[in-house]
Amino acid sequence: MKRVVFLVTIIIATTFSGAFSMEKGVSNPALPLPDEVDGWKASQKDGIYGQENLYDYINGGAELYLSYGFNKVTNRIYLRPEQPDIVVDLFDMGTSQNAYGVFSHSMETLDNSYGQGSQYSEGLLLFWKDRYYVSIMSYPETAESKKALLALGRKIETAIRGDGPLPDILTLLPQAFLIQESVRYFRHYAWLNSHYFIADSNILNINESTEAVLAKYRDGEKTFLLLLVNYENAQAAQSAHGNFVKQYLPELTQKKVVRIEDGTWTSCQLKGNLVVIVLNAPEEGKALHLMKEVNTKRLQQQGK
Repeated sequence: MKRVVFLVTIIIATTFSGAFSMEKGVSNPALPLPDEVDGWKASQKDGIYGQENLYDYINGGAELYLSYGFNKVTNRIYLRPEQPDIVVDLFDMGTSQNAYGVFSHSMETLDNSYGQGSQYSEGLLLFWKDRYYVSIMSYPETAESKKALLALGRKIETAIRGDGPLPDILTLLPQAFLIQESVRYFRHYAWLNSHYFIADSNILNINESTEAVLAKYRDGEKTFLLLLVNYENAQAAQSAHGNFVKQYLPELTQKKVVRIEDGTWTSCQLKGNLVVIVLNAPEEGKALHLMKEVNTKRLQQQGK
């Protein structure tokens, strides 16, 4: 699975660094991007792309960034004779929460070597810090390009001053038995379906005014999921809760927890502005316990 994810990431990053017909802007010295690193020198112009032309730049993958409040991306290519190019894509996501969300979408391991969270595979460094999501790629990798790539990541990380806050909804996740690298934060229902299919339609009414987080928990060799969706008001949460129960598992109208055909347990509860869903729990008690833990954290957050 990791190899497949890595190959997909390489394909996406390669798409970023391809030839573009869009007009490029002059390098901006205010950006946290150096002009040179270990003999690799920046090309004369940066590619700068916003919401209006991101589809032309990424060619099919723009939805991910746009769904997280994308502002702009700056592309800079570093060149050195007889060495592979180093390609940097610096995404300004508007807020640190959005930058974290994009990073979390494909997170496989917990690593804080760069920024506020990073991931390195051969020839590719990804990290986020404050409102920025950063992709640095050099492929095929050489010993020299790897050293320069990592040094470039450190320079960019240092130039981005200060950390940004994480999404508040993450504080509602119980920490016991949580698989930390499984946490996914999003505002579009398509990303829920990419990690756990719920329905073809948006039955939870997830949109830009909601926050959602999906996380896996481990029980021995078994895993189960917790989905939290926070709505702008209690009425919106109530509507989404009713819609989910009606279309996904009507038996939940009569019971707090329902055992489904595969023998696992599902629960869905409404807590103020929050819809709490447990999926594939191995036991009824574990689903109820997770629900209770979330509610305790919610009340603590509200100061009750």
